Amino acid sequence: SLVEVLLERLHVSDTGLLAVSKLASLEILHLAKTPECSNTGLAAIANGCRKLRKLHVDGWRTNRIGDEGLMEIARKCLYLKELVLIGVNPTITSLSMLASNCHVLERLALCGSATIGDAELSCIAAKCYSL
Repeated sequence: SLVEVLLERLHVSDTGLLAVSKLASLEILHLAKTPECSNTGLAAIANGCRKLRKLHVDGWRTNRIGDEGLMEIARKCLYLKELVLIGVNPTITSLSMLASNCHVLERLALCGSATIGDAELSCIAAKCYSL
């Protein structure tokens, strides 16, 4: 069974992510420069891939993945150990939910985000005990 998928610079949309979400044993997913993917596709991944341990999302400045998708990941992917967000703009709402629900989160990388400031970092520092 497939445990790792890397999708980079592809014309993959939420329909493709819906297909990937059928991989119940998936542990590692890299989404990089797939501008047609959105919160809807990420929610499908959260619903179907509950064993996800590593998630890398390079939003490529499209702003199609944000709080809604990240909150679904926080609700359903409780074994998440590593989260890398590049060009994604999470708010304190989704970061707080990730910190509260993903107790084994050990690595968090936030790059190129317009929404990360002191309050968001304080939230992460206060709630992410495993980092």
